[in-house]
Amino acid sequence: MSNDMKRWVGFAVGMVVTTFVTTSGVTTSAFAEKASEVDAVRAANAAFYAALSARDIDAFVKVWSARSEVRHIGPRNKDVDVGLEAIKKNLQGVIETFPELKVTPEQIQIRIVGAVAWVSDLENTERKNRAGETLIASNFGTSIFEKQGGKWLMVYHHSSVIPR
Repeated sequence: MSNDMKRWVGFAVGMVVTTFVTTSGVTTSAFAEKASEVDAVRAANAAFYAALSARDIDAFVKVWSARSEVRHIGPRNKDVDVGLEAIKKNLQGVIETFPELKVTPEQIQIRIVGAVAWVSDLENTERKNRAGETLIASNFGTSIFEKQGGKWLMVYHHSSVIPR
């Protein structure tokens, strides 16, 4: 192989390696950033279910955006709760109806596009009513989060009972 050819091959290999290393760094960085955002949404979703299960209105409100257009449709709802005050009122009704409540999400799927994330999951619920009866159900859950001020906040939640 001639010296010119060796230089050309060396140059080409150098460019390929440099491009690969640079692109890999960007890809790895972008992947890490995306993974940390998914983790942040997962944490916000977990905080929602923890507050609900604890029947803790203050913790529950911290998960939600304060924007007027937030919406909630629970499995017992006959109407859409619009706004944080309506959502708090609904939760107060749940607390009064069920002295014990445990909601555990499973099969959690998270998708993020820009400043919006949506989560779909299977909600396994176990609740005890005032008569002491334990009720068990599974719901389809869908939540939408919006990144506001660097924090993922819920703007929408819908939970529907899965018919048996």
